[in-house]
Amino acid sequence: MQDVIVIDQAVPKVVQDMLENIALGDKINWCRSGGATFGAGTSQIFPVTSNSVDAPQFTHLIFDTKQPVSQLFPILLPVITAIPYTIKQLIRIKMNLGVYADLKNPDAHGMPHVDFTEIKEPLMTAIYYVNDSTGDTLIFDQRFGHKGALTVKARVTPKKGRLVVFDGGLLHAGNTPRTQGPRVNINFNAFVYEGAQTVEAAAA
Repeated sequence: MQDVIVIDQAVPKVVQDMLENIALGDKINWCRSGGATFGAGTSQIFPVTSNSVDAPQFTHLIFDTKQPVSQLFPILLPVITAIPYTIKQLIRIKMNLGVYADLKNPDAHGMPHVDFTEIKEPLMTAIYYVNDSTGDTLIFDQRFGHKGALTVKARVTPKKGRLVVFDGGLLHAGNTPRTQGPRVNINFNAFVYEGAQTVEAAAA
């Protein structure tokens, strides 16, 4: 598995437009999370940098634990097909909506994290950007279990139709939009057949 793959125009424009219209329309049920990474009362198991900000976001769960939980799932099949790995098992798909936050630090970003920490198989994470936005995704060189300073492997700007696929053991951080428009992305987690270092092995 390659560390990071970026695919522009990952799906046809008609699919891009459909997903954007649905996500920014008035038919989606959004759940507000107080923080994008840490819930109330949860321990902080990831490294926190001086630029880390765990801003609130809205989420819509689409697939969870072997089954779809949203009517959006069939519409996402072209995105799943665009992922350049053979998927062994989907774990979770969720859509995230971030709104503008007045952050004084221009280098601020979300909390570094991995989506799952107790994984014994190669894990892939993919992010599909539903709309053009600000607030780059940062993917770090370091993996889960790292305790020191972080260095950036890749910085990905949200662009409608863009898909970034990376090793799920790499620490990464989302971001809030720097302008008034929303930032919407769809996050995919899956086991794949391609070989990769597992999260647990990296943390050992």
